[in-house]
Amino acid sequence: MKTKAKPAAATSRSNKERVSPTESGHRYRSGEAARLANMPPTTLRMWERRYGVIGPLKSESGQRLYSEDDVRRLVLLKALVRQGHAIGSVARLARNQLEALLQTRPGGAVASAQAVHDESGQRVRIATVGAAVSRRLRAALEQTQRADAVERLDFSDLTEVGAAAGKGASADALVIDVLSLTRELAAQVLEMRDRLHARMAAVSYAYGNAQATETLRMGGVRLYRAPMSAVEMRQLAGDLYAGGKGEAPLGLESNGVRAPRRFDDETLERVMAQSSVVRCECPQHLGELIMRLDAFERYSDDCTSRSVDDAVLHRHLGNVANQARVMLEAALERVVAAEETRGGPQAS
Repeated sequence: MKTKAKPAAATSRSNKERVSPTESGHRYRSGEAARLANMPPTTLRMWERRYGVIGPLKSESGQRLYSEDDVRRLVLLKALVRQGHAIGSVARLARNQLEALLQTRPGGAVASAQAVHDESGQRVRIATVGAAVSRRLRAALEQTQRADAVERLDFSDLTEVGAAAGKGASADALVIDVLSLTRELAAQVLEMRDRLHARMAAVSYAYGNAQATETLRMGGVRLYRAPMSAVEMRQLAGDLYAGGKGEAPLGLESNGVRAPRRFDDETLERVMAQSSVVRCECPQHLGELIMRLDAFERYSDDCTSRSVDDAVLHRHLGNVANQARVMLEAALERVVAAEETRGGPQAS
């Protein structure tokens, strides 16, 4: 009786599982690997169980241990799924095939140097604080073929950033490397981000207290524990580039990057008027909610703050309102599309 042959990728990985995990190279546990790939651990387990996307090493106790190459494969797979590929159709492809497939779609994480420029050809400006993070970011940008699309502003400390901002300097994104993260330093980070008019900010730190990290998280700043791995740095480079352009970085649920409105008030009023000629009143209700959320977002930004904590809270509320509006706008687009399919009134 013939036995069904295993795919080449699966066969090689099953052999690797029997190799001692003490071989050279850092290894990540499943929860950490999922975090680096910006996916829920349950998704990682399902992909492994159903599709055999990866076959990590196992420790003597049976703990799965993932290499940087394993994590990079997960990042590529998630990027392709976000582009619309079914996980089952790409799960067994080799890494070079995944990268090639991602290159064929604009905005891919491994896009060519020509593709990473925006339509105006203007480069993204990233301000760095700390020699180490500047050096590693430069290398990561070169590896992801974004170096030519980025202009770096390198500073040794936040005092230099403040002096430059006072002279009119600005940046699209800000990344800072510090040894110890305190509440006072967190307040400085938020201040410098605002003074540079940066859309996105990230901080790498070795030590920090809960108040400082919570302040920055609520303020939409991405946090990394130092030392950052090569995979984390490459991912951060891509996210800083995307965030600097005002796009949503891959897998980033909340980073302070605001999405612009899809509908102006005139368009919303026209869509809402459809409720008077169709039985469904969803366009009316969705339009009202979108307008209210937009008003609350602007109100939160203009609300008087008595302290740094107040300012962080108001910015957080504005970010939440922005995210809620984006979801409702997508729902409204779906409602409009459904009405057009039925032959009902159109929004345009």
